[in-house]
Amino acid sequence: MTDPYLLLSRPMREFVYKNKWPSLTKIQEASIKEFIGSEDNLILIAPTAQGKTEAAFLPAISEANDFDKGLRILYISPLIALINDQFKRVFAMCDEIGISVTRWHGEANQTRKEKLLENPSGICLITPESLEAIFVNKSFEARNLLKGIDYIIVDEIHSFLTGNRGCQLRSLLKRILSYTEKNPRFIGLSATVGDLNYDICKNFFNNGRETKLIVDSSKNELEATISYNEENHISDKTVDQILSFAIDGSMLAFPNSRKLVEELAVKLKRKARDEKIKTQIFSHHSSVSKNKRKEIEDFAKNRRGENFIICATSTLELGIDIGSVHSICQYGSTNSVLSLAQRLGRSGRKTGKSILHQIATNPWDLVQSLATIILFKGGRLDKIDPIKAPYDVFAHQILSTLLENNGLSIKDYESLDKKLDFGIDHEEFMEITAHMLENGFIERLENEYIGGVECEKLLKMGSFYNQFISTDTFHVYNEKGKIGEIEKSIDLKKGDGIYLGGLIWEVQSINLKAKKITVSKAEEGKAPDFGSSSLGDVSNEIRRKMEAIIEKREEYSFNDKINEVIDSLKTNPDAEGFYLINDKDGEGLRTFCGTRINRTLTLMLNIRSSLSTYKLIDSSSTIRGKNIRKTLNEIRKNPVGVSEIQTYLENNPKLLRAYLLGNKYMDLVSENLKIKYIMRNLLDLDGAYNYLKIEK
Repeated sequence: MTDPYLLLSRPMREFVYKNKWPSLTKIQEASIKEFIGSEDNLILIAPTAQGKTEAAFLPAISEANDFDKGLRILYISPLIALINDQFKRVFAMCDEIGISVTRWHGEANQTRKEKLLENPSGICLITPESLEAIFVNKSFEARNLLKGIDYIIVDEIHSFLTGNRGCQLRSLLKRILSYTEKNPRFIGLSATVGDLNYDICKNFFNNGRETKLIVDSSKNELEATISYNEENHISDKTVDQILSFAIDGSMLAFPNSRKLVEELAVKLKRKARDEKIKTQIFSHHSSVSKNKRKEIEDFAKNRRGENFIICATSTLELGIDIGSVHSICQYGSTNSVLSLAQRLGRSGRKTGKSILHQIATNPWDLVQSLATIILFKGGRLDKIDPIKAPYDVFAHQILSTLLENNGLSIKDYESLDKKLDFGIDHEEFMEITAHMLENGFIERLENEYIGGVECEKLLKMGSFYNQFISTDTFHVYNEKGKIGEIEKSIDLKKGDGIYLGGLIWEVQSINLKAKKITVSKAEEGKAPDFGSSSLGDVSNEIRRKMEAIIEKREEYSFNDKINEVIDSLKTNPDAEGFYLINDKDGEGLRTFCGTRINRTLTLMLNIRSSLSTYKLIDSSSTIRGKNIRKTLNEIRKNPVGVSEIQTYLENNPKLLRAYLLGNKYMDLVSENLKIKYIMRNLLDLDGAYNYLKIEK
């Protein structure tokens, strides 16, 4: 059998040799053999620190030709910070052999981007949003830029398997094919997919090639501690615990909101200062300025034996290089096993052991934490549920395509449903078209469709290219420069104290017109709310495991304190198997179902109730409201059907809007399709019927 190393081009072999690699990793060997031995798309799945980037680029650079005559490799990443990291690794492979590497994102050097447009060559690292912007603003140049591409590499592909951004990228990958002279191969990279999602992963690429998965299923040994600190705010006990955990080595601490990140970082700093503990402590999230985040990442990566704790949101969940981390502290449960796996992947790179310190803050948080850890240990990662018929993203891509082509003939326009490949039928496409015509987003001329007045307004907003909901913010500065951002909705006045960037600041001035706040160091303050933050839906599997932990507690081994907390949650089911409760908080139905089923059941109960006052407390998988047993029985006797739910949503526009708050472009879609979207993606009628023991 041929040594994979020998299959590489001579420059790539020399790169490996000069860098004194002891050997290729499993994923690198398998990737090289498959890459060079087939024409299939590839998806490489392996734990962190296994060299997936090199596993893709070594054979791609070896096989691509004439880098000086065209752009040959396009690398797509979900994060600018990750592009900046990977640039260094790819540049190291390419520098000595004269292959140019260009970063393309909103913060990248404009001159270098223009140079690439004028003379396409080498490798380009780009975000989906920047690719969209090229299509819209540089469509003429794009034909020359993209025509010679051989390989397209998508990093952290699991982050694109669900959500609107993933739908957008899949559409962009399809649109690229109209620019390329040949059919490029796609390569996906991920540390965390889960075997339940392999088919979803394979179906993400839509270039007509077969897609093969190469999986290194090895994983680190997990060492987990579980603490229960019942608290509404971060207590001194929690702070002491985290500092004691961090004595053994550097740590990433993951609370579940930006507010908690700031609160934890400030309290840890105070305690470390008072106790003269030599540990550097930082806060890292999207509202901290990019320069500050970069400083933190560079410190972590380049430190010399100095311990640190970085308190972070999901900004550090993906593969940004921060070097070796000894342990992970999770404050509050993650809402998915996939998220826990991704965070754990940041530790144990050198030791082969992932260390988790889980701190739960209330009884239900404790049980959910235990469920996610048990499922992770058993290799049971959540099944991803991709968006079905994303009408809003499809409508956005219609506008983008019209702008890209400066209008389309009627014939070309009316085939967009097939070209863009969203799984949306032609009748629904025409309904979207009618809505956008009526509301001025598109305009039909005699022989073509063009972007309308409202489309031009969207384009001028500056964020047309992304699917993120942007909030109005104040930029916060001290005497040295920008610290971060705070949402405009937060009520602040001169003299107020705030936490930001892990430090305490006093507001010195507020310039409403410039949207600028100046601050100075302070001793007292509080963490802002930073607006709403959703952790996402909880799966049925996690909830079933939570039920098993409570109802079959004797099958699980925990300490006495945890056992006592779990036992306090036990509720006997009724004769039909339903957990109906009546406690200090009133009547309730505890379902142990996933969020989508719970959302559906709550809707059904409100439809059948004259009061419509049932509320979902999803953290405890409980629906609360008066006479819930009676209403439940009524639903089981007279099931709520699709048409009733549709009518109820039509008559409750506030509820409709609340369901769609995360969908930036849903105004492009008719009310009818909005309801269809909710039915297909936010509700689970079949799951609700199964729970209610109703035969369809």
